[in-house]
Amino acid sequence: MGCPQSWGWEKLSNALPPEVSREYNIPIKLEFDHSGLLQKRLLSGEHSDIFASVDMENPTALMKANRSSPVVNFIRNKMCAIVKPSLKVTPNNLLDWMLNPEIRLGTSTPNEDTSGDYAQEIFHKAEKVQAGSFNELNRKALRLIGGRNSPVVPKGKNEIAYFITETQQVDIFLSYRTDARLAVLAASSMQIVELPENLAVKANYGMTLMKDARSSGVMLAMYILSQNGQKILTKYGFDSPLILDN
Repeated sequence: MGCPQSWGWEKLSNALPPEVSREYNIPIKLEFDHSGLLQKRLLSGEHSDIFASVDMENPTALMKANRSSPVVNFIRNKMCAIVKPSLKVTPNNLLDWMLNPEIRLGTSTPNEDTSGDYAQEIFHKAEKVQAGSFNELNRKALRLIGGRNSPVVPKGKNEIAYFITETQQVDIFLSYRTDARLAVLAASSMQIVELPENLAVKANYGMTLMKDARSSGVMLAMYILSQNGQKILTKYGFDSPLILDN
């Protein structure tokens, strides 16, 4: 079989099951970049069999341009807060801590990293809870990850753990639950705090098959959507919309 190239999977790369390659003899080539940039590269003529993204909008843009199949919401993530050990943060008091002028807040870079866009959505929700919150949170947030001018993190270091526990640039970082899980594995003293219902933001991940996808790419996509593929992804902290008993 050919070598399917699946794009936009950087956050999923650790969860991609190696047994797909072994069982079906499919070598998998991954290409990482920001989803919007990858979408534009594909529209300009670059080849891929599968495009998988941390949002639904970028795959939908390819479908609307008649370059790919209908988009499937193949997995879900959600935003949470990763907190330094000394803070007594709960879902109920999280917004108060985030607005505290002495607390340094970190996010990914909006418009360049989708996690940063979701953080902006949290800020908009905070505005509905307490007037003035959006401007204050937007003003104080340090965009440390996912941008072209983001600080360099030493190779092998977890980015969030590095900024909270090593450089101590931030006290609270807003990111995906899957990223939070990896950060706590790197620095177990940190806390994961779920967002309260009035701030909660869920991320639906979209996948689409390109019009000229090879049969091996179709097989890989079907495996990702299968019960086995979905169960593997849930082990890494994702929520599956396709597993009824999840």
